[in-house]
Amino acid sequence: MCRPPFLIAAFALFSLLPCAASAEQSNVQSTADRIDSLFEAAWQAESVTPAKPAGDAEYLRRVSLDLAGRIPAVSELREFLADESPDKRAQVVERMLDSPASVRNFTTVWRNALIPQANDQPQFRGVIPGFEAWLWEHFSKGTPYDQIVREIITAELNANAGPALFATTSPDAFFAVRELKPENLASGTARAFLGVRLDCAQCHDHPFDQWSQTQFWNMAAFYSGFARPETDEDEPVNMMAVMNEDRDRRTIAIPGTDEVVPAVFLTGTAPNWEESVVSPREALADWIVADNNPYFARMAVNRLWNQFFGRGIVDPVDDFSENNPPSHPEVLDLLAQEFIASGYDYRHVVRIITATRVYQLSSEQTHESQEDPIHFARSALRGLTPEQLFDSLAEATGFYQPFRTENPFVIAMDTPRAQFVDLFRDAAESSMDRETTILQALAMMNGEFIGNATSLDESRTLRAVVEFPAMTAEQKLETLYLAALSRQPTNEETAAMVEYVKGGGATGDADAALTDVFWALLNSSEFLLNH
Repeated sequence: MCRPPFLIAAFALFSLLPCAASAEQSNVQSTADRIDSLFEAAWQAESVTPAKPAGDAEYLRRVSLDLAGRIPAVSELREFLADESPDKRAQVVERMLDSPASVRNFTTVWRNALIPQANDQPQFRGVIPGFEAWLWEHFSKGTPYDQIVREIITAELNANAGPALFATTSPDAFFAVRELKPENLASGTARAFLGVRLDCAQCHDHPFDQWSQTQFWNMAAFYSGFARPETDEDEPVNMMAVMNEDRDRRTIAIPGTDEVVPAVFLTGTAPNWEESVVSPREALADWIVADNNPYFARMAVNRLWNQFFGRGIVDPVDDFSENNPPSHPEVLDLLAQEFIASGYDYRHVVRIITATRVYQLSSEQTHESQEDPIHFARSALRGLTPEQLFDSLAEATGFYQPFRTENPFVIAMDTPRAQFVDLFRDAAESSMDRETTILQALAMMNGEFIGNATSLDESRTLRAVVEFPAMTAEQKLETLYLAALSRQPTNEETAAMVEYVKGGGATGDADAALTDVFWALLNSSEFLLNH
């Protein structure tokens, strides 16, 4: 049979797709195996005994929180536990990476990392929707990370846009939260994209690191085009008034001195302005995202590692310095090389990390050598972020969250999610350092949202369980455990809880007793932690 040439070409193209996917998966697993080998050598050298592998239920809950920002649905859990495919863990990672939940989760993670001031300072809350919408668009399209960073640094700030400028879909929030000050932008750029803490070198040479005051202002000179009007320091900054950029300005005066310094990279080299036609910020962006930049790729993969383990290979994640070396430098370098080779595709790094044996270890400590988190010998116990906690509660209880496709990040402080996230917001740099306040504990125990979410009238999960006529007490309890803790109850738990429910609990009402059980599960440390 004679087939049209276009059909033959199309068949050839599609026949290559499985091979390409298989090659990618093979490369991912090969790199993951190399990372595991490096850890195994380190464990042996340090006489560390790693924890046992995590079971399927433990793994799915962890990877769902890390990738989708919420615990898995009961249906997802049952399907995963019943799946006998040898590569089902890789498959579920792939499905999550393709989901809107993953896009939303990574949008939140990177927004918190790039504009943390928006969480801490109420005057900057208004920039969140536009910045998140901009990140959402890029993560949805799979935009390479280096391109995202380049667009942030070289953002075209429009002085004629009016007050709505920082609410639009754009990266301008990076500048807004730093008040368009060259010194704030210099330290913010170094910290966010390079993992270098220049802050302490602003007024004098860094007391604990290699950076000098001159190097700090060399970096600030790339942003010297932002002219700041003379205002009282106590008065709020008018964003529109300071957006007077001279794109070609390449020097800056060090405050309190007569010294004027040029724009110079942190490596000590300066742009070749005679051969360059780019602006200072474009020159800075070119240097930052270059493959041979000693900080950029390593910082990015370190932040991803921190997301999945609760601490970075360099910890804190934004403190790359001579006095704070990486715990496993070969692992960091290997991931950075893979990141560059993938074209700065963060999803490639995620696939590798989640495929490692290290990530798939249980959180249960079985040997004293697993106690120090620097060894990554067991999965760390991590506090849920406010967003993870609310979205997990919503998933467990069946709370409906409306989703607006035209703008999924509308900030309205009267919504349950916004109020909850605001209450549970904390300033901890690490998920392993989060502490619960008294107000937060009271909100979980007696708050309006939890009260409604665990009532028979409001909780779709509870109502479905209670009203299902064919379910036994054991099956109802199992469903609540799966919904809240993503696991089946133990035999001991089943026996105790069945006795409590059949006895009617404190009021003699079996349905109310089920409500008590569900409330207790949602307030347990097992629910409140990623493990």
